[in-house]
Order: sequence, then structure tokens, then C-alpha cells
Amino acid sequence: MGKIQRISGLQYEFSLFNLTEDFDTYYNRFLQSDLGKIYLGIPWGQMVESFGLYESKKGTDSFFSPRRKLGLMFLKNYSQVSDNKLVLP
Repeated sequence: MGKIQRISGLQYEFSLFNLTEDFDTYYNRFLQSDLGKIYLGIPWGQMVESFGLYESKKGTDSFFSPRRKLGLMFLKNYSQVSDNKLVLP
């Protein structure tokens, strides 16, 4: 089984959030960013349905919903981080 390793050369920082701002301001700024425009352009619900993704009813609860899992896949690609760079044998 592999280990997740934090490698400084692979860390990316998205400076979209400031704790002193209210959420609406943050969210509106996010939607105006390149990543926010990608987010708005993707039909998340349709993708989840097309791929037949669903919440697992067995075992422990998943940390991420199917929609969020797809979002993480896009974010991983956007930040240019591959599975191989995150998981070591």
C-alpha cells in the first residue's frame, strides 16, 4: 500500500480565501477566477448522473460526495498534480 507524501515541489497555493472576508465576497471572487469559470462551465449534476456515481450505502461514510470527488479530479488536473506524484509505493 502506498503512502501519501507531502513534497514541497508539488504543493500549490490558491490564495482565494481570507478569513476576515465574508463567504459571499470570497465566493464571488472565486467565481471570477479562472478556476471559478471552469467550475461554472461544468455540468456537475449531469456528470455524476452520466457516470452513475452515487453515495455508498455500505461501510464507512465517504469523506467526499460523488460531485466533490469529480471536483477534486478537476482540481488535481488544474494544479498539475498526478496520482503518481501523490502516492508512493
